[in-house]
Amino acid sequence: MLCDTSAKQMKTASRYLPSPRQLTLPLAVFLWLGCFAMVNAGAARSATLSVSATIAKRATLKVLAQPASLLVTDADLTRGYVEVASPVQVAVQSNSTAGYLLVFESLGDLVSNAQVRGLGDDIQLGASGVVPRAAAGAGVGRATHNLVFRFMLSSSAQLGRHAWPMQISVLPM
Repeated sequence: MLCDTSAKQMKTASRYLPSPRQLTLPLAVFLWLGCFAMVNAGAARSATLSVSATIAKRATLKVLAQPASLLVTDADLTRGYVEVASPVQVAVQSNSTAGYLLVFESLGDLVSNAQVRGLGDDIQLGASGVVPRAAAGAGVGRATHNLVFRFMLSSSAQLGRHAWPMQISVLPM
């Protein structure tokens, strides 16, 4: 009997309540108006947001042209150096406002020191060395350098064709 009574009460109550289908439009309008009211309420308030970013210093170097090898002749051994006819062309890109460092490293024991032209002044390096370069200005700076080398031969240098004796890299300052 309890079940019969509950079912009758539910039927009676549902007669006074609108169906879910009848509630759809009013509910949608209510939600839309509520969102509109919240947007307008948010417009009356203000907030300040501070954002900062630190950009890491970066420098890249791309070798555009470089001899594949170095030929040491009898005349070079007698003179004590090899004058390289073809320049080494490198493109440097850096975002550092302080500039960048060109790093020269001798590969092997063929060269005791080197002279580099093409960076303004002639640069005299030991077997390895670092040359600072000033930044071109704010933002990303790009520069192309045509470097001409004179390699002073070590006492153990021998006649013949050798692998290119100098590696060039770059570091941001």
